[in-house]
Amino acid sequence: MKIAISALSDISMNNGTSVRAKRVFELLQEEEYDCTLIMRGRGQSKADNVEVIKPSKLWNFQLIPVVLKNRFDLVYCSNDLWGFFTYFALAKLYNFKIVFEAHGILSLEREQQLPNPSPIDKVRVNMLKLREKFAVKHADCIIALCSDIYKHYATFNKRICLVPVFVDETRFKRRDYNAQCSQYDEGKTIGLIGPFIQKTGINTYALDFVYRNMDKFDERIKFTVIGACDYKQIRSERIQYVGYLKKFQDYVDQLNRLDAVIVASRFPTSGPLNKILEPMACSLPVFTTPVGAIGLDHISSGKDIFISDESALVTQVNESLFDSDLMERVGKNARYTIEKYYSKTVNGKKLIAVIDRVYPPESPRISGL
Repeated sequence: MKIAISALSDISMNNGTSVRAKRVFELLQEEEYDCTLIMRGRGQSKADNVEVIKPSKLWNFQLIPVVLKNRFDLVYCSNDLWGFFTYFALAKLYNFKIVFEAHGILSLEREQQLPNPSPIDKVRVNMLKLREKFAVKHADCIIALCSDIYKHYATFNKRICLVPVFVDETRFKRRDYNAQCSQYDEGKTIGLIGPFIQKTGINTYALDFVYRNMDKFDERIKFTVIGACDYKQIRSERIQYVGYLKKFQDYVDQLNRLDAVIVASRFPTSGPLNKILEPMACSLPVFTTPVGAIGLDHISSGKDIFISDESALVTQVNESLFDSDLMERVGKNARYTIEKYYSKTVNGKKLIAVIDRVYPPESPRISGL
C-alpha cells in the first residue's frame, strides 16, 4: 500500500500541523508502510519519499503531478483542507482512499477570531463552513484529535475515529527533580514555546502577556523564549531568547533546563497544543488558561497541569512555582498522563488500526483511468 501524508505547512517549521504530519509519517515508516510526505518549503528534499512543494497559491494544482507520479492507494490529509479537493477529484479517477485528519473545527475557530466581523468576513466564514462540511462529508474516514472535534464532525460523517495528538515519550527525558530543580530560595526559569511571528500574529499574544505582566511576576522568575521570534519588545536580563533550535535533542535539553512552561492563548484552538504536551512529557509543569487547554480531554487542573483564568495566571505562577513538593507532584503526574493518554505507544496502535480499516492490507488495487 502506498500512502501520502499531505500537509499545507512549511516543512522547516515545527508548528502543530507540521509536527503532527511528521509524526504520522515517522510512525507509518516504522511500521514499514510505503509512505510519501508532501509539504511546502523553499528547499529541496534529499529523501526520495519527501515531496517539498514551493509556497504558492496554486497548492491544489501543484499536487496533481505528485499524485499522478506516485499513484497512491491512500492519501492522509493532515488538516489539509485545501489539498483535499484535489485529492477528492483525482480519487474519482484513480480509486484511492482519503483520510482527513481534523486538528480543529476550522470555521468555529475563525468565527472566534472575528468578534466583530465585517460583511466580507461573514462571507468568508460561510464559505469556509461549506468547504469544511464538504471535506468532512466526503472523506472515507475522519480522524479527530479530541472529543470536541469528534462530536462536531460526527454529525456529518459517521466514519470518524478519535486518535489524540501524541508525542514519542521515549524521545522526551523524564525530569530528575532532585538533580535539576532549583531550590526554594533560588531563581526559577519559565519557558515560552514559539514560534512568535509578529507579521502574522502567530503566538505574539503569549509574549505580550509576559511583557505586560513582567513587574507582577516574582522578581526571582526569569523567562526563556524558545523558537523563532521577531517580536522582542523587551530587552531585559530576565528574558533570554534562544531562537529556533534545529536539532530535536537541543530542544529537549532546553526544556529540561526550565522549571515550568507558560502558555497564555488569546483564542481557543480545538486541537490540542504540542507546546503543552511536550513539556508535560518531560515531567515539566505547565501553566495555562482554560482557552489554552481546550482539546485536552484527559488533563486535570492542580493534578497534572495548572489552569487559571488569565487574570489569575500570574498569581497562580507566583504561588505555585516555589512550592517544590507541589511542582514535583504535578510534573510527575503530567508525565503519567502523557504515557497513559498521549503517548506514541498508546495512540500509534490506534492510528495504524484506522489506516488498516480504511484500506485493509490485503485489498487489491483497482486501477483508474
